[in-house]
Amino acid sequence: MAWLLLAGPAFTAAAQPQHALPESFEATYVLSMGPLSLAEMKRKLYKNEDGHYVFESYSKPIGYARWFTDSTLLEKTEWVYHEQHLRPLKYSYDRQSSDKERHVKLTFDWDKMRVTNTINNDPWSMDVPQGTLDKLLYHLAVMYDLERGDESLNYQVADGGTLKTYTFHKLAEETIETPLGRFKTVKLERPGSRDTILWCAKELNYLPVRIMQEEDGRKLVLKLKSIKGLPADTPNTTASIKP
Repeated sequence: MAWLLLAGPAFTAAAQPQHALPESFEATYVLSMGPLSLAEMKRKLYKNEDGHYVFESYSKPIGYARWFTDSTLLEKTEWVYHEQHLRPLKYSYDRQSSDKERHVKLTFDWDKMRVTNTINNDPWSMDVPQGTLDKLLYHLAVMYDLERGDESLNYQVADGGTLKTYTFHKLAEETIETPLGRFKTVKLERPGSRDTILWCAKELNYLPVRIMQEEDGRKLVLKLKSIKGLPADTPNTTASIKP
């Protein structure tokens, strides 16, 4: 899919860079632990008025969890394509509740190869290597690299004031049942203090349709509830379910 508009009749589609991600989509997930639905997360990809891409994730408690918290989380990353890779420009993290707030902003200066990290209005900066991502954009980078057939899923991520390496290992290819139908998926694992497993659907540009995270014996599962703007081989993917 071409991502740049033709500047004039002298340009052809063949001369434009080709990318593997859709220009926009929207996906909604439900987070559960056992039989309990705890939160809803909505992720959107779109272009802003500057022509940059924005990927955002908004989470809020639902069901039983609303008795214990009113905390909401909004993450946004503004980014562009650079030499066929995803390059972050700005990242923001805003967690709000009735008793506590936390606000984080990252601004990338690629001329100086530095990122400025501002936490609750207290800024500082550090050097970053070429290809560094923020901790939301790497989710899109996994989709992007799988779609292009890239087997090396290693990412340098500016996270918590340090540079971390996130590595995904391919475990298997599985066809799984979801509330929106059956999907052929690539099963990935990111080991760590919280082991994370993703099932990325080939029919949906490798969007994760299920994410499982385990820590201290507790399993949290994120399941796709609805999607809009992504291709699919099955008509069931245009549906949605109630949590």
